Amino acid sequence: MIQTVSWVLNILFLVLALFALVDVLRRPTQAFPAVERQSKIAWALFTGISAAVIFIFGAVNFLGIIGVIVTMFYFVDVRPKVREISGSR
Repeated sequence: MIQTVSWVLNILFLVLALFALVDVLRRPTQAFPAVERQSKIAWALFTGISAAVIFIFGAVNFLGIIGVIVTMFYFVDVRPKVREISGSR
């Protein structure tokens, strides 16, 4: 049972991290400095490394939790502001 929950969490957070990476790559480069956040390249690296860490170590591991936090920070703080600047929904 615990292994199933762990497996589902790993897959869920890996998909979220990959979605965050794709979302970063789709956003205009100028939008990131406009909202006073790191550059697009930095966020692509952050989300890409997060996805790799979650893939290699899993989401319910110390390093995986750091990857999950970075991914969630992108979704909660950076993405809404970048979407507002870029005018996309």
